[in-house]
Amino acid sequence: MHVVQHLKSGGAETLVRALVRGLARENIDVRVVSIYADGLNERERAELGVPVRSAYRRGRGDLAFLPRLVRILRDEAPDIVHAHLSAGKYAGRFAALLAGVPAIVFTEHGDERRDAPYLLASRALHARTVRFVVFSDEQRRALAAADGVPLERIRVVPNGVAPPPPGDRHALRASIELHDDAFALYVPARLVPQKNQALAIDALARTSSPGDGRVLVLAGAGPDEASLRARARAAGIEDRVRFLGFRDDAATLMRAMDAFVMPSVWERMPLALGEAMLAGLPVVSTPWTGSRAFLEDGVTAFVSADASAGAFARALSRLSDPVARAAVASRGEAFASDRFDLATTVRGHVALYDEVARVPR
Repeated sequence: MHVVQHLKSGGAETLVRALVRGLARENIDVRVVSIYADGLNERERAELGVPVRSAYRRGRGDLAFLPRLVRILRDEAPDIVHAHLSAGKYAGRFAALLAGVPAIVFTEHGDERRDAPYLLASRALHARTVRFVVFSDEQRRALAAADGVPLERIRVVPNGVAPPPPGDRHALRASIELHDDAFALYVPARLVPQKNQALAIDALARTSSPGDGRVLVLAGAGPDEASLRARARAAGIEDRVRFLGFRDDAATLMRAMDAFVMPSVWERMPLALGEAMLAGLPVVSTPWTGSRAFLEDGVTAFVSADASAGAFARALSRLSDPVARAAVASRGEAFASDRFDLATTVRGHVALYDEVARVPR
């Protein structure tokens, strides 16, 4: 039983949907419970192909969902609960303990809460979690050091991702009113501080000029939108920063872009990165912790020396060399075909569940 906050959008939610479909094909009896409404329409639920139940939490102040979640877990009686994201990390694992679930697995997608109440709750729940899943050796060592989790209980299972759906470049550009001669820098992400779109705006202001065709395309919604729009106006590049809002076709839009830009403060193993590489886009990224497992400067990506606007602007400028740009895109695509292979992700989880089922309890 996978416990998630919902299934509608986001990298972790995309991974869970792909993972459970793959596990079902491997004859794993897999199900999902969402803490909030699952967010799927009937077609999406049918395509998922596994049972989904919801505890229907209405908001952060709603605590009545917890008994409902416990009842669902008792009713389903899973052998293993696999929790994801912040909602699964705290409420999901706590409910699994109250329901008497034999084994708990948790994937650390990236929870930056380090204040005392959350740390105490996390440490207590860690003690009752038999295995942890992370996406790289660097993340494995960091989790062990920060949270005191024994290394032998942490498994590295890289995320898998499917290539973006096919799409006609001209038609896709026309659908978002993007000229064919524009050089589109694509940032598909929530508009939040972690994703750091402000850095991309600052770097674009340093590296582009009227008439050079560079356009920054932001696909996503979030609380930073107003400040980002103001930043683009102040920098004099308002006409070269496009805000598309939330797009459920964000992956398909990769086919309309010229480069993928990741100015993030931190990441774990972003699925959009794999999608961009598989779409043949050259990547420009900050050196977030763990990025070296996926990005090698000048080989599979252009990685800035640091997260300053000047350094990121210099990394963006390297896209001007068409030969280097094509070579990086080609090597990135080959790397992603191996590293972001969804079948490998599914096999890794099947092996993990087999291992957990044999753990003496």
